Amino acid sequence: MAKDYYQLLGITPSASGDEIKRAYRRMALKVHPDVNMDNPEAAEQFKAVTEAYGVLIDPRKRQEYDRHQAAFDPGRVFEDIFSNSEYRKVFNEMPLKPEWVERFFNIGKVFVYEALVYGGRPQDIIRRGIIRLAAKSAANLFHNVMDIHQDIAIPPAVAERGGYVTLEYRPGFSLKRIRVHVPQNLHNGSILRVQGMGRSNPAKKAGDLYLHVSISPS
Repeated sequence: MAKDYYQLLGITPSASGDEIKRAYRRMALKVHPDVNMDNPEAAEQFKAVTEAYGVLIDPRKRQEYDRHQAAFDPGRVFEDIFSNSEYRKVFNEMPLKPEWVERFFNIGKVFVYEALVYGGRPQDIIRRGIIRLAAKSAANLFHNVMDIHQDIAIPPAVAERGGYVTLEYRPGFSLKRIRVHVPQNLHNGSILRVQGMGRSNPAKKAGDLYLHVSISPS
């Protein structure tokens, strides 16, 4: 059975485009995950009303839905929203964060970032997104090689109150000793990132040191 997109947005089948946008803003802000952190279903509700908006705001999709109660692929609906400057304007008034767009909408957050921040024609968004993705892939490859991961044991008192610990590790051929700041209320399984203290390449660019925390027995 097809979803009732009109019911999801709380509108009638005769609603105009402006009414659809207003209804979506109202519903999206009501079920937005950032506003409903204690509601585990908020993300799915937000996706559902966004899918309804994407179908009903597009005249061709809306006509197909009205005539045949057609089912739509949510991922494709979301992509079409973000590739159309007129449809995505509705997000300007919402706390839409590119970092969680990929998780909620199942589309590349790089392309969404380009669309939301810079706009432009779909082909321009895709081109800039590809360039950004290439740069991101190169950065990921660099960190996969240059980052160092090491276990560290933190005394219970320091883990609770915060402070500093000294550790030795080997970023290259020689042993290195550093002093690391420990934030308060640290727990087993936490990871401390020490920026720029990983392996160095000939260009003097360094990766990061990741310390995997275990709390020492009292």
